[in-house]
Amino acid sequence: MATKSFVKIELSAEMVELFDRYHRYTATSPEAYIEELVDKTKPTLQAMVEAMDEASENPENSDVMAIFSEKMALAALAQKQSEQETLQS
Repeated sequence: MATKSFVKIELSAEMVELFDRYHRYTATSPEAYIEELVDKTKPTLQAMVEAMDEASENPENSDVMAIFSEKMALAALAQKQSEQETLQS
């Protein structure tokens, strides 16, 4: 269970080398890269958890992946609308 806001990740030698090379070009640390990745994938995680929550309420008539797809489509639509509103401001 995730109860902490700090996660320790051990990187393989290959990933360390790749992050070192990436850092040379972008000055982005592995920590910053991973934090951004987590932020960017939050809608996907949220949609999956919500789909599993919804499916667990009615296991006989639930297709988790169909619910997930619907939630992702709604999230994409909301993001697009938000971007359009930002452009119009």
